[in-house]
Amino acid sequence: MPSLLDRRPGTTVRLTGIAPGRPAEGRRRLLEFGFVPGAEVTVIARGATGGLLVGVGEARIALDSRTAARLRCTR
Repeated sequence: MPSLLDRRPGTTVRLTGIAPGRPAEGRRRLLEFGFVPGAEVTVIARGATGGLLVGVGEARIALDSRTAARLRCTR
């Protein structure tokens, strides 16, 4: 399944879920930030080290590449 990391800047996607990973607390934190199934996320920019700047609602959040790869999405 495609991940948020696979998307280009300017793309808006709908999240379908969060892949398991360590630490487990990271999943809870993502949910608290609004990365819930069904949420629309816009990729704003890609960083030099592979991370992403994304928009969720009115918030702008920076994600490292490992975390972005855990976020599953559809177009």
